[in-house]
Amino acid sequence: MEFKEFRELVQKKDKKDFKITNSFNIYQIYKFIRKNHWYDIGRPVTEKEFYSIIRGINNRLADNLVHGESIAFPERMGTLELRKRKTKVSIDKNGKLKIGYPIDWDKTLRLWYEDKEAHDNKTLIRNETEYIYRVKYDKYNATYTNKIFYEFKIHKKVKVALKENINKGITDTLW
Repeated sequence: MEFKEFRELVQKKDKKDFKITNSFNIYQIYKFIRKNHWYDIGRPVTEKEFYSIIRGINNRLADNLVHGESIAFPERMGTLELRKRKTKVSIDKNGKLKIGYPIDWDKTLRLWYEDKEAHDNKTLIRNETEYIYRVKYDKYNATYTNKIFYEFKIHKKVKVALKENINKGITDTLW
């Protein structure tokens, strides 16, 4: 068995088809605005112009996030910010070791592929970094209802760019 096949077997990668049905997409928003006569915002824009405006705004927001800046949404809808916390190793009440370092899955899966005993024992290789970063949607000062149902998922390309900037030392956050 090749490493790629082993990795897919361990990660249980199956092609999952899913569809988001309870949300609007960009085309539905465009149709809604067009149907309501553009809310007196000026001249109507074409569909292509509308998409380029949305894409441009999303790219600017992603660039700001990648460089460690917080994004404050209008109308008091909350902020999207980069947070960091210090990693640590501690012992809990039961005397069990708690390791706060993230798992380096590339090295762990390579070890499991090469060593059957490590795979059976579920030996993990940790990435000993000083801080763990995450993007958090802060709804504390938001004024809309049903806050519990809203969340943000960051696109994989933005996560990769953020990781590269953090590793290069370009991006950092205060907390």
